[in-house]
Amino acid sequence: KGLRTWIEVDTKALRSNYRIFRRILGRKVKLMTVAKSNAYGHSLVDYARFMQKLGTDWIGVDSIVEAVTLRASGIRKPLLILGYTLPERYGDVFHTRASVTVSNFEALNIAIKKSSPARKIKIHIKVDTGMSRQGFFVEDMAQVCEMLDRHREKVIFEGIYTHFAGAKNPAFPRDTEVQIAKFDQAVAIAAGFGFNPIKHAGASSGTLVF
Repeated sequence: KGLRTWIEVDTKALRSNYRIFRRILGRKVKLMTVAKSNAYGHSLVDYARFMQKLGTDWIGVDSIVEAVTLRASGIRKPLLILGYTLPERYGDVFHTRASVTVSNFEALNIAIKKSSPARKIKIHIKVDTGMSRQGFFVEDMAQVCEMLDRHREKVIFEGIYTHFAGAKNPAFPRDTEVQIAKFDQAVAIAAGFGFNPIKHAGASSGTLVF
């Protein structure tokens, strides 16, 4: 009341989109709905509640701040923090049971230091296959896995993922195909160390086109 501008979200459209992606993915593939950055301006809590009601498997958030907000709002689905987690906020990571993205060696060392056999941190390794924004290079993966192998008793290597730079245009698939090949290399290296993490790379356009 009294506002000159507002956003109206059509929940019927949201439900339709969700069901379309479920059909594309099939039964064996999990679906993460991304609520990061206040659900891109469409209300973090309202969106997450609706997706939880529909049955999403995971919810992606930008930061531990959003993870704390969602837990306080009754969201119980697994949460993945897609952005960087400050070392001083790892207490909240344990409290929310959120999984954290690790995309460089500094962050990996912090996660290892903050973990313990009694309080294990679940991490998802981000691999830079061509987005050139953040993530380990494929050439780093052996060293990453060696470090994780040494600390299996306190760090859970839960997931590995990458992000496509240009998957929206089906007329130019080559760059994305190269990224997929690099990601497969990273996954194979992890498997060589005996790890079997969740693999995720689709995003909306990647899922639709590839």
